[in-house]
Formats: sequence, structure tokens, C-alpha cells
Amino acid sequence: MSDWLDGTKPKYIECVYETAIEFDLEELDIDYDTIKDYHIKYGTLYVEFKDGTSESYEGNQIETDYKWAGEENVLDESWTLVEGLNWW
Repeated sequence: MSDWLDGTKPKYIECVYETAIEFDLEELDIDYDTIKDYHIKYGTLYVEFKDGTSESYEGNQIETDYKWAGEENVLDESWTLVEGLNWW
């Protein structure tokens, strides 16, 4: 007989890694003062300029360091943190 309450037994260990994508405005020949608005989706920078034009740019993805996770989680079958097994 298990000591786990129904549905609370650990089922997943999740590791979360942080990575970055950079957009070098100088390299892209963009003067920040000319930007009206921007957003980033799926790693692509979409820029709306004050002159009414729009452009999209691919960023430089920094290599992810998988040596150590930034966060590790022990989760149950409902993807809920298991009490007492996660230290943050």
C-alpha cells in the first residue's frame, strides 16, 4: 500500500531552462527612436515604425546551457507540484 494520497504520487520531474534570443538593433540597422511599437512571437521580432512601415526580424538565439536547470519540479499526474518535494 502506498503512502501517497490518490493522484498525488510523483509522476513527472520537470526541468526548466532559461535561454535568450537577442536582436542587435545596430546590426539590424534600426534606430530605436524610429520604433512606434514592437512585439516578439515565436522568436521573431515584429516592428511597426513611426513612418507607418512594418518589418520582421529573426533574432540570434543564444545556445542554451543544459548543464544545470534553472528550476526543477516534481509533479503529480495533474501537473501539480507535489507538496514537500519542491524546495522553492
